Amino acid sequence: MTAPLLVASVGTVWVVSAVLGWVVIALLVAVVLSTLRQTAELRLRLDELDGGTLYEAPDWDAAEGDPVPTATVRLLPGSAPADGDLVLELGGPQGVGTLLVFHSPGCAGCVGVEEDLEALRDEGPPVRLVSVLALREADAAEHLRRRPLPGVPAISVDVLPRELRRPTTPSMLGISPDGIVAAIDRPDGLERLRAVARRTADARDAPVG
Repeated sequence: MTAPLLVASVGTVWVVSAVLGWVVIALLVAVVLSTLRQTAELRLRLDELDGGTLYEAPDWDAAEGDPVPTATVRLLPGSAPADGDLVLELGGPQGVGTLLVFHSPGCAGCVGVEEDLEALRDEGPPVRLVSVLALREADAAEHLRRRPLPGVPAISVDVLPRELRRPTTPSMLGISPDGIVAAIDRPDGLERLRAVARRTADARDAPVG
């Protein structure tokens, strides 16, 4: 009797061990699949937050008093027109100043910049306001589709002359009516935007640096 009972006991232990082993494997597979799913969801959320690949600006940039290179840059699809056109003219006498406001989705310091642009737009600023998204064109266009800026022309930093590409966001670059870099600043609130817009509009015959 002892031998058969021992064999039965060993068989039972083996069966239980096998079952437990498969249960552990199933749990591990479930954990791995859950982790992969959560990672994918997190990546999608980060992609939506960032809006795409951030543009890495070069080391060079403009300084106040520098002449602005003449350029015709295309607006993003879905952008408000600039002076009734689908391109933005930069450099040389324009008759009106231009304030380039650089920002990007996912940038902590850029929170509220788009709302401030809309508020200043509604006030009727003395300059052309231009939203410059620090994203490649395709990503910038996708962000603009998700978060439009009616009445504010929008471009990708990718299309700007290299001298005007700011190395950080958020930032501002004001171009005087005479085509000179009139101001370089940071858009820290609506009042700062107003002040730099006025400074840009009033900067005529600025010395060339």
